[in-house]
Amino acid sequence: MKNIKKLAIAGAVAAGTAWGPAHAADLAPTYKMPVTAIAPVQSWTGFYVGGNVGYDWSSGSTGISVLSTDPALAAPLAALVAAGSFPTALSPSAKGVIGGVQAGYNWQIAPQWLVGLEADFQGADVKGSTTQALAPVGFDATSTTVSKGIDWFGTVRGRVGVLVTPQWLLYGTGGFAYGRTKSSFSTTDVPGGCLVGGTICASGASSGTSTGWTAGAGTEVMFAPNWSFKAEYLYVDLGRRTLHVASSTFPAIVFTTSTPFREQIARVGVNYHFSAGPVVAKY
Repeated sequence: MKNIKKLAIAGAVAAGTAWGPAHAADLAPTYKMPVTAIAPVQSWTGFYVGGNVGYDWSSGSTGISVLSTDPALAAPLAALVAAGSFPTALSPSAKGVIGGVQAGYNWQIAPQWLVGLEADFQGADVKGSTTQALAPVGFDATSTTVSKGIDWFGTVRGRVGVLVTPQWLLYGTGGFAYGRTKSSFSTTDVPGGCLVGGTICASGASSGTSTGWTAGAGTEVMFAPNWSFKAEYLYVDLGRRTLHVASSTFPAIVFTTSTPFREQIARVGVNYHFSAGPVVAKY
């Protein structure tokens, strides 16, 4: 009997030992770390290229003056000027369509802040001309024309912006500007035409590369992965072009014009961003 009891107790202990770990593992509660979704964050850092189209309109008027290097002509010329035979200023009001390309690099230095550099080059069909006829009492009538234009221009600018949302940027911009400017001037005696030694006529033109500065502001929106749309305003000051034109009928009489190139530009464009896109945190 004692041996039977010992065997029974040993069997019960063995069975309990075998059942315990297996079933305890089944009964142990399972815990998992909660999963939190992380929203993608838009990054603007990287290179981009794009194209644009816009409109350019000028402000400012061309100043006109006339002098004589011959003392014998000084008094008659002064009388003509005092009578109002020639305008002292005219406004060609140049305007036209522009279009071109841009490229740049952005640094997103904080979730809401961005700095960058951008260069652009624009083809331009910007031109304007105006004519004024004057008929002072006691003197012949005259007709005077001035014109101005821009064939192309470009800028190199810095940008500083704030991200209203991860996809919507507002920015200010400014820097260096350059372009090919041109101006022309002509005046003629209406009733007498161009008579050497008898009436005053003059005609001339000037063109070349001008430099200056630019400043403006704009907005840009990421509307698809790596693609953005921009709308921008720029004020471009390319200085003045001065033109000296000697009269073809009285070479000692010289007209001088000073034409400003102060351009106001509104344009829209599209950019492709090589590196920009959603960035998701990894664990």
